[in-house]
Amino acid sequence: MTITAQAAASVGASPKDVLEFALDLDQYRQVDPKIQRVRSVAGPDDEGRGSVRIWGKLKGLPPAPDRQDFALERWTKLTFTGAPRQPARLVFDFTGIIACQERPDGSAEVTHSYEFRFKGLFRLAERNLGKWLQGQIEEELEALAERF
Repeated sequence: MTITAQAAASVGASPKDVLEFALDLDQYRQVDPKIQRVRSVAGPDDEGRGSVRIWGKLKGLPPAPDRQDFALERWTKLTFTGAPRQPARLVFDFTGIIACQERPDGSAEVTHSYEFRFKGLFRLAERNLGKWLQGQIEEELEALAERF
């Protein structure tokens, strides 16, 4: 089973400003409490690719380290994907997307989504995480909109 959550908001900043803020994960964790600690960020390179090492926290699970690869499509979309061959891939696969569409006034319509695919016995956590994750992503976008 896959858990998905999605929300959208109008943000009083350009898509570039929004995505640059999202790439600065030390700053972005102010709007996303699931990010506990940022260990390192590499990139984006000339092709918009990079990776980040973080400690993340999901309801009911202990904080855990993970590496996420990311791809930036300047300045419209940022996609995070759980990197292969990481201990967290024994528990879940992950994709997170922040997509921005520029509005006529220069601000951005931001859509943010998460997709988690839990594995093995960890699928038992899915029942408790669906509603919680939807609430988290809504709060995250609300905090993002207030930031700008």
